[in-house]
Amino acid sequence: MRVAVWFAATRLIIFAIGVIGAANFVDLRTEKVLNSTAALNPEVVWQKWDAVWYEEISRLGYGNALDTAHGQALAGYFPLYPIVVRGAMMVWPGSPPEEAAKPDSRFFWAGSLLSNLFTLGALWLLAWGFIEQNAQNETLRNVLAVTLTSAGSFYLSIPYTEGLFLLLVVGALVLTKRRQYELAGLVAGLSATTRVHGLALVAVPAIACWIDRSPGHRRWLRAAATVALFALPFLVYMAHLKSAFGSAFAFVNSQALWDNPSPYPFAALTSFLRFPTRLTVWLHGGFWLLYLGLLVRYWRRMAPGEALFCLGVFLISTQQPQFQGTYRYMVPLVPLSIAIANDRREIRDPLIAFNIAFGVLMIVAFVTWNRLVV
Repeated sequence: MRVAVWFAATRLIIFAIGVIGAANFVDLRTEKVLNSTAALNPEVVWQKWDAVWYEEISRLGYGNALDTAHGQALAGYFPLYPIVVRGAMMVWPGSPPEEAAKPDSRFFWAGSLLSNLFTLGALWLLAWGFIEQNAQNETLRNVLAVTLTSAGSFYLSIPYTEGLFLLLVVGALVLTKRRQYELAGLVAGLSATTRVHGLALVAVPAIACWIDRSPGHRRWLRAAATVALFALPFLVYMAHLKSAFGSAFAFVNSQALWDNPSPYPFAALTSFLRFPTRLTVWLHGGFWLLYLGLLVRYWRRMAPGEALFCLGVFLISTQQPQFQGTYRYMVPLVPLSIAIANDRREIRDPLIAFNIAFGVLMIVAFVTWNRLVV
């Protein structure tokens, strides 16, 4: 009940902020302010940015317009979420548009419903299977506050990968805690076909299995099986890329079409010097540095694999020419969220307040097509 109340309350607040933002600020695509009727339509307000690309993949697959730069750029998006939404669209009421170029409302509503269900399931699973029972009430309340008021929390309820990714992260954590390392490895592998940051999640079950006190040879076998099961979904994904784009590494090669021809770790750190006047660099880069400092603060409070997972996400998020979207990438770092939740109020409460303020700014930027959001 506590999970449901927190979830419903924060979703309503986010919806209201979206309506206010869309109805009071200029949409930079149309150069108009939405009227009250349009601003109350969630599809008009939230079907933007990456959601448009996920809709195209869900409806038309990776094979759409491969002879164009647009078609090749589709490889930059990972497949699991659009595949799941496509399955839901097949049973969703209504008919597809007659022309492929026209938007399909079924994607937004099916994708939004799934994202909300994934998020709610992740929070319930976190409460049931990961938080210690003797500290559940206070810790759960604080974890819900940290997670659902985070600046990127609104992505958990719209047609984006965040809800599904959060569910897979929590699933891998719970399975690892229950010493079901092989299954946790498979779940981590599925997360790697959802977001590139999922590649770091293998550290959670693999390292936990490695330091387990089971007999040596059995530990070796279980660790190898964990890594193999993690690799399986990603290898299937790469084989599909080979078939569709002619290269198993199309998800890397396509980065050139997104103004990132040579992705490498810590590339974003150079943006402070290369783009010193860009507000987005300082906002997103400052957010990244803040959370990196928190990771350093809580490093020893986490299991080794959990700490390395968080560090891996931080590292992967710097392979772009400049900092962008970092507030999104912090949302599924469940071990870090739990550590923040268990910190002193003097630390936790100002951090929550900062996230709420930053989140309102990002919601308004998102619904008005303002590049500040990325």
